[in-house]
Amino acid sequence: MWRLFRGLAAGVWLWGAAWHAPLSYAANTQLQLKAVYLGRFASYVQWPRQEASAFDITVLGAHPLGEQLAALYADKLIQGKPVHIRTVARIEDIGTPQVLFVALPTVAARQAAIAYAQSHGILSIGDAKGFAEQGGIIQITFVEQNVQIKINYDAAVKTGLHIGAPLLSIATVLRRSQP
Repeated sequence: MWRLFRGLAAGVWLWGAAWHAPLSYAANTQLQLKAVYLGRFASYVQWPRQEASAFDITVLGAHPLGEQLAALYADKLIQGKPVHIRTVARIEDIGTPQVLFVALPTVAARQAAIAYAQSHGILSIGDAKGFAEQGGIIQITFVEQNVQIKINYDAAVKTGLHIGAPLLSIATVLRRSQP
């Protein structure tokens, strides 16, 4: 009887683990893809200032992307420079990285971070709904396991960044006036 109970308990545990595995696997895969895309985005962006000796990416807010970025880019280069990853909680601590991933919970907080990024020539990236429409430069989301990229072209120009045609060609581009 005891063996049967242990066998059933183990079976229920395995069923529960299997039931939750696809969700956590999908979330982890999306997190890995976001980390890869951030580096790829940088390949198609030109910044007005290039004097930094390292390529800096800052994650603003509580988000596991910082750990994923640190693991992925530990021994890699972006634009020929070693990559430094930081995670900060406050806008005042951002500094002047090339890329800022905004992971703040409220629209007002995100807009403050976007304004900071624009005034400092920083590529702002986020995954919140409406991020690009709120003035962020790149919004990356997943819909039914497909990556969707929105680029706010006017925000990029206002920030002083030039986004290359290959990146623009794979994204939905938001502009005030279409050419």
